[in-house]
Amino acid sequence: MLDIIVIALYMLGMLGIGVWSTRRSKNEEDFLVAGRRLGPTLYAGTMAAVVLGGASTVGAVGLGYQYGISGMWLVFSIGCGILLLSLVFAAWINRLEVYTVAQMFELRYGPGASLLTGIVMAAYTFMLSVTSTVAYGTIFAVLFELERVPAILLGGGVVIAYSVLGGMWSITLTDFVQFVIKTIGIFFILLPILLIKTGGFEGLHAALPESAFSITSIGGDRIITYFVVYFLGLVIGQDIWQRVFTARSEGVAKWAGVTSGVYCLLYALAG
Repeated sequence: MLDIIVIALYMLGMLGIGVWSTRRSKNEEDFLVAGRRLGPTLYAGTMAAVVLGGASTVGAVGLGYQYGISGMWLVFSIGCGILLLSLVFAAWINRLEVYTVAQMFELRYGPGASLLTGIVMAAYTFMLSVTSTVAYGTIFAVLFELERVPAILLGGGVVIAYSVLGGMWSITLTDFVQFVIKTIGIFFILLPILLIKTGGFEGLHAALPESAFSITSIGGDRIITYFVVYFLGLVIGQDIWQRVFTARSEGVAKWAGVTSGVYCLLYALAG
């Protein structure tokens, strides 16, 4: 019962942030890119939160349970992608002051490029949506003892509601809340409890097979797949670039982005 109360309060809190954010979304720029006013803290938090979703938390912890430390490669490849984006492309992207990847391609190649780019971005975003849908559908199905479809509709309904209400401001603020929750939960609760209960790293070594400490036990082909899909995919994703558009300066887009990339690498290891 306590679990259900906590989740219900969390979902109501997300909706409350969406309602409150409607006051900050006064024009198109506020709704689509948070007025291009995000500083380092909010920017780093929302950038980390958008890439560390259900697949990166529930999925990656499952990979760790199955393969040991080698399960880190999924999230590790995401962190490397954020570092590449931030160090090489973020300042340039931020300078363009556009709203979408399609608009950027239209500036470079003409009006016809926006349609093709939009189709590619739609397919890419659809695949990301599937992983998130599976993650919260699984969690809600267990917590509320629901069938998969009602669980997905419940979680998806909350996300759509707060996104539509406040646009990028509500997404940024809910992202930051989720970033704080994940940071506390993974780094300050779950990881310390694990090490205490197992007797630290020595206890882990005594309890687990040697393969659990091999960084390649998941398989070289799977590691390459993660880098192709996530490392390269993040560099062109509309969901990621839209965060870059929200930074108030090129410096914030670059260095706060680097901070979120390093955070992802640490998150991979902790998970």
